[in-house]
Amino acid sequence: MGSFIPRTGTSRDGAPLSLSRTPPDDLAPFVARFFVTIFDRPSDAVLEDFLLHETAYIRVPVIGQWSTMIDGAWRDYEGPMLFGAQQRRFPVRCVGPIVAAGFAIRPAGWFGFSDATADELADRLVPIVPGRWNEALRWACDDVLDQEQTFARLHQVVREHLVVRAVTPDMISARFERIARVDPTRPVTEIAAEFGISGRRLDRAVRQHFGHLPKTVMRRSRFLDMAAVMRGLAVPTADELAELRFYDASHLNREFREFVGMTPAQFRRTPTPLLTPGLEVRQQRKRADLAPHAPAPWLADGQTAPTLVEMPIREMGMPPGGSAVAETQSAARPR
Repeated sequence: MGSFIPRTGTSRDGAPLSLSRTPPDDLAPFVARFFVTIFDRPSDAVLEDFLLHETAYIRVPVIGQWSTMIDGAWRDYEGPMLFGAQQRRFPVRCVGPIVAAGFAIRPAGWFGFSDATADELADRLVPIVPGRWNEALRWACDDVLDQEQTFARLHQVVREHLVVRAVTPDMISARFERIARVDPTRPVTEIAAEFGISGRRLDRAVRQHFGHLPKTVMRRSRFLDMAAVMRGLAVPTADELAELRFYDASHLNREFREFVGMTPAQFRRTPTPLLTPGLEVRQQRKRADLAPHAPAPWLADGQTAPTLVEMPIREMGMPPGGSAVAETQSAARPR
């Protein structure tokens, strides 16, 4: 990749990856995974790609300028951001080094981080307004090159935030999330019957916590399983049957066009340096849950526990504090 240097790991195929960690037990009902991402690039380098996450997440960019496509124009953002879960490709552009940290939110714990329902923020992002939570996240991520400090501080500020929020995780959402990840071919009506609730109640609970309807959640899970396999990120014993979850080639083609606007062949040959790290964080979580004793086979040799290369932030193209783009409090939806 020339001047594109991943500092937080690479796959065997050379794809840039984030460094991610399982949350402590007390945070596990609310947080899916913590992550740090550092890709060293020139300060004027421009990268356009897209994201597609099945869970909401908080990202704190430290260096570089982040933009999303809104109504055909790029809109800049700065500081901690809450991204809703995404049903379709979410266009993003990064200028300069990509240096960020944050965590993925479990649907059952959604209201630990938002007063709005998840469907109100689905396929959107909203900057976290100035105040205690914003300042705590900035403090936690002020030196992401020290990954152990960053993870420890994120644990601390999330724990303190959840004490203030005093929210109980939603058990229906927790059970549905498990099924969507392990067996995304199950009929939604069958799941509702297993839970002893009506289909309408399941729809309402899933929309409020996941952001989309149950059928969409299951379809997206099947798609992301297949996308991960295509990127060489298959979890042993868990993803061997990913392709068999599609009826035929036309079904697979239709789903790829629906979620990322590409055919499977186009996806295979198109680099996705921002999508792929998110896919890998998802797969690390699946591996930890379903195949905890199996190493991640997609990591490049010697990177079973990647560590960051020591490098002062000032050498990565921008002084501490990142860009000076003004923060807005309104949610934004890409078009």
